[in-house]
Amino acid sequence: MLSLPNTTCYPRPLHRIPIVLGGGGERRTLRLAARYADAANVLGDTPTVQRKRDVLRAHCAEVGRDPAEVQLTHLSTTLIGTDDRQLAAAIERLRPRQQDPARYAAAVNAGTVEDHIGRFRRLAEVGVQEVMIRLPDLTDAAPLERAATVISAFR
Repeated sequence: MLSLPNTTCYPRPLHRIPIVLGGGGERRTLRLAARYADAANVLGDTPTVQRKRDVLRAHCAEVGRDPAEVQLTHLSTTLIGTDDRQLAAAIERLRPRQQDPARYAAAVNAGTVEDHIGRFRRLAEVGVQEVMIRLPDLTDAAPLERAATVISAFR
């Protein structure tokens, strides 16, 4: 059990606060998540997340913990376009001047609404239970509306 002496919190929480451990280090971070966390928040594409899920499950087995007790979550920057034309314009507008458009698109997981629905479905299929996104183009309500369309596919 983890002990933090001389730490206080006022007012005291009404219930136990879940511990979410972020990071993808397979030897140390995921081992700590298996032992102490309620959720492990990982990054990466679907094959990477699937591998980290398997490593997390193995660490849970090592410490005698049911892997179902540790939720798998995912964090990513997510650039969402309504269509390919709108997406290409957003990539061109947002990318750093010296960065290749394709490289920037990959870094921000650029895709259409349909692309992201598919991406998040694939993540769910490998065990991701919650996704947290950062929208790089949040200058008005339009990016939120596109994200809402993606989210509504999972309701």
